[in-house]
Amino acid sequence: MTTTPERGTSDDKRIWYRELGSTASGLRIAEAWESGAHADGEYSSDDPGDARLVWRLAESERGLVHVTIPEERAPGAPPLWFVAVDEPRAPRPACNLVAYSDADIAPGTIISTYTFATLGVRSDAQLGAVRWYRSGLVHQIYVSPQHRRRNIGTSLLHAAGAWQQANRWPGFIHSDGRRTVLGQLFLAAKRNPGRIRELTETMPDMDPDATAR
Repeated sequence: MTTTPERGTSDDKRIWYRELGSTASGLRIAEAWESGAHADGEYSSDDPGDARLVWRLAESERGLVHVTIPEERAPGAPPLWFVAVDEPRAPRPACNLVAYSDADIAPGTIISTYTFATLGVRSDAQLGAVRWYRSGLVHQIYVSPQHRRRNIGTSLLHAAGAWQQANRWPGFIHSDGRRTVLGQLFLAAKRNPGRIRELTETMPDMDPDATAR
């Protein structure tokens, strides 16, 4: 049986949200905060007080939306921007965020595949990617070998969490009990254990050399 910690306790690390508005296209502009003031995943108009910022969305002139991730959430991560690749017609609707750096795109910008096609950036220049179902369940996360251990994977998860809320999809980014050994090592260091279920099944590694962070 799973119990829910009492609201307001100082030692939990639940993430809750504030809605700030919406873009012209209808995407939600929100911010995520970490504290015990509200239930995990709850929306509130309360002042954050001493809560810790997880990410903040804003409108973007060139992209779909812009996400700011505090340095403390992904220390040492390179400046990243993201391409959103939606899979609405899959047997189980899903989405991907693909991370890139450099080019003439402001870090934190999430752009569409149509905008990406105009940039002249090679698709294999990606630093990493995350795929998840619209329920919020993460399916795969990958970081290219030359860019591992730089908190790119962590940045991708935070950006995915923001994009999930921007689209008003139900739930939030989380992991079930099935993952690879390397996936378990990666998630073990995450700050929000309530969103990571206990390991129940070890899956085969897609990439035996992966040590993504």
